[in-house]
Amino acid sequence: MQFFKEKIWLSKFKQRMLYGFIALIITITVAVFGIITSTSDSSKDNSRRIFESSLWNALQLQVQSYRLLNYLIELDESDYPLNGRAFFEYDLLMSRIDLLREGQVGSLIQGFEEGRTTRLLNIINGELELLSLNLSKIEMGDHSYLPELIVRIKQIEVQTNEFIALVNKGSNEYITDQHRTLQRNLDYIQLLSIALLIGLLCLCFFIVKGLAELNKLFRRNSRLEVSINSVYKDRAEMLAFIHQEIRSPINAILGIAKTLHGQKALDVPTSLSTHIEESGQQLLQTIGMFSDLALIDAKQLTLSPTTENLPAMLESYLAELEPQLTRKGLICILYIDPQIPSRVHLDFARVKEILITLLQNAITYTPSGSISLQIRPATSNAAVLQSANGDTRVMQIAIRDTGLGMPTELQHNLRVNPSLPMQQEGPLLSKVGVSLTLCHKLVYLMKGEMHFSCAPGKGSEFWVDIPFDVTNHAASDKFTPFLCPPNTQVLVVETDIHLAKIIGLQLASFNMDVTLSKEGDLQAEIDVDLVILGNTHHFKREGLDALEQWQERSCPVLSYHPQASLLTEFAVIPLQFPLTQSQFEPFIRRIFAPQNHPAP
Repeated sequence: MQFFKEKIWLSKFKQRMLYGFIALIITITVAVFGIITSTSDSSKDNSRRIFESSLWNALQLQVQSYRLLNYLIELDESDYPLNGRAFFEYDLLMSRIDLLREGQVGSLIQGFEEGRTTRLLNIINGELELLSLNLSKIEMGDHSYLPELIVRIKQIEVQTNEFIALVNKGSNEYITDQHRTLQRNLDYIQLLSIALLIGLLCLCFFIVKGLAELNKLFRRNSRLEVSINSVYKDRAEMLAFIHQEIRSPINAILGIAKTLHGQKALDVPTSLSTHIEESGQQLLQTIGMFSDLALIDAKQLTLSPTTENLPAMLESYLAELEPQLTRKGLICILYIDPQIPSRVHLDFARVKEILITLLQNAITYTPSGSISLQIRPATSNAAVLQSANGDTRVMQIAIRDTGLGMPTELQHNLRVNPSLPMQQEGPLLSKVGVSLTLCHKLVYLMKGEMHFSCAPGKGSEFWVDIPFDVTNHAASDKFTPFLCPPNTQVLVVETDIHLAKIIGLQLASFNMDVTLSKEGDLQAEIDVDLVILGNTHHFKREGLDALEQWQERSCPVLSYHPQASLLTEFAVIPLQFPLTQSQFEPFIRRIFAPQNHPAP
């Protein structure tokens, strides 16, 4: 605990300083790149191009005005008619004015000498437009306007020279200002680069100190982890010792309970001896659960997979819970999908713990109704993986009840998935209980997943995905029940829709066409080959008539209805819970075997 009380170097204040340095470095970097972008070669080239274009266009204006003047002076009578040559020279001169008034060059010139260049350019443009009248007369052959036109062009020369001087002066000032701006930006870059270097050095200092502190924390964390694992190991050994020491006296008590149960002469109530025996077994199971939890926390629990017959093992697990189911009058049913191989390779002892826990949880929150156990291929992990023993597949164990549903707090604490990031390793023992906590951890220890859904008053459903191996010699060993002749019709009379659907799945695996009665109606008039008579509200009114009709048509009746089994005058074949496919198969084989259906 000294580690948690010790003042470490990286305090909250220093963390804020570190974040401040990082923000400062980012800001300086952005500023440097912004200034570099503004002073890049492209911006300098653009400034130089505008500067050169303004001077060149101004000089071209003067040159073109001299060309127009010389052209007019050198005209003689042999040159007429001009055929537009004078207008061509005039248009060249006016195009120079347009170049000086448009684009970036025009925007630059407008600011020279507080707009004086713009006024001069407008004056020159106006004078030249007035010359177009005289020029049109000359084009038509009237050379009497030529002297006046030459005089007026010479008069514009003054404004042109002044305009060129102003443009030259303004352009020089512009390019000088651009050089000063460039030098100022370079100075800023230099200063910011120095600040960036200092910030990086400070950041490196913080990083080095932080890495040193982190390395120290990792070393301390490793020592703490070793200490915690040692504590878990000691606790596991202590629980194993307690389990070993307490097993002998508890077994002695269980032996006495069995003796009392067998000796009726002692007038000991059978319920008392049964209660003692079940309580002793429950105590041993609870101690074993605590021991397994301690081994999981200490990372010392190892799986011991074996190859067994899956249907036989599952039926034996349900048989252990039969007394609890009988006391509460609950109906339990098992369905194994034919796609699941009958012999699989996995840790059956841990699967038993998972199944018993989930089934007992369903019994606890189901005062009346049914509980179903389905074994089917997982839909989310349907891919087949290669392993050393053969194929690795994923089965889904679905347990559904029609009870009251689990409390909200229990549901909240069960929604933990250790495979997701930022999740705790398992549910809280004090909130969930030892059995569900162990079940949850065993599922994820076996590389599986556990999910559930719950609705108040409508029951709950758990589905657990568990990987299993199919050995190469047993890859094709699947649950292959007896198959009835095609178009074999069976009627299922059951008010519990959930129970009726599972029975329908069981019968469908025997190649039967199942008809589910609505609300448990006794549909005696329909033509079927077999009837499964379950719970129905119509038995007292219509039950005897329906049984008589079925008997007259020689239709076999399998029933777990309590009143139907008491009617000895009808050939009703009783069914016992838990209902399984192996329980159905002998009756169906005897009824629909080929020798019972001779060829016509």
